[in-house]
Amino acid sequence: MASASTKNIPHMEIQGIEIRYASDEELVAKIVAGETLLFEVLIRRYNPLLYKIARSYGFGHHDAEDLMQESHIAAYRYLGGFRGAASYKTWLTRIHLNHCHKKSGQPAGAAGVDALPGETEAAPAAGPEQLLINRELGRALEQSLQRIPLAYRSVFVLREVEGFSVAETAALLGITAVNVKVRLSRAKAMLQKQLEQFYAGAGLYEFHLRYCDAIVARVYEAIARWKKEGRP
Repeated sequence: MASASTKNIPHMEIQGIEIRYASDEELVAKIVAGETLLFEVLIRRYNPLLYKIARSYGFGHHDAEDLMQESHIAAYRYLGGFRGAASYKTWLTRIHLNHCHKKSGQPAGAAGVDALPGETEAAPAAGPEQLLINRELGRALEQSLQRIPLAYRSVFVLREVEGFSVAETAALLGITAVNVKVRLSRAKAMLQKQLEQFYAGAGLYEFHLRYCDAIVARVYEAIARWKKEGRP
């Protein structure tokens, strides 16, 4: 079954594999080779990730969408320089974090400075009442997250919400693995105890699919303008 973020992608195949199931590396190779329409698959695949990160930095919905667009466009422009030393997901996240820092007016390493002595499995199906409770708890946890310092919030979102490993989170934020573990522990301690037992990462900063088409269209409009102007 296709994931929610890929269900609108047209049926295409790469060497017999339906395009929505192709790996990031396969897609990047095809896009760089000239099949630029396939970039839509990567946009839709990572819209939820970028949205959650932007919201965790304190940006509202519209600013988060603007940051997502800028990050996708930057990734497209520099895709030819992607060498696969890290995964596309990590590479794109690093680009997005830089845009978030820039827009917030903080230096790129702001979330990575600490004075010491970064995909979850689907939850079981729930009934209407439980879904309503989860939504309410998700909103309450979002509010609680916004009240803790960015240095801890960014680690919490990357590790607990988006499932990056300790090593990946450390690399993305420019901190040590020990700092990642310490910050995550402190972030959890700062959150209200009554919310921790109900925490489910997939319910935080949810990016609804109805917004996906608009992001795709805006990214491709920007790409078309660059091509028309002869930009690299």
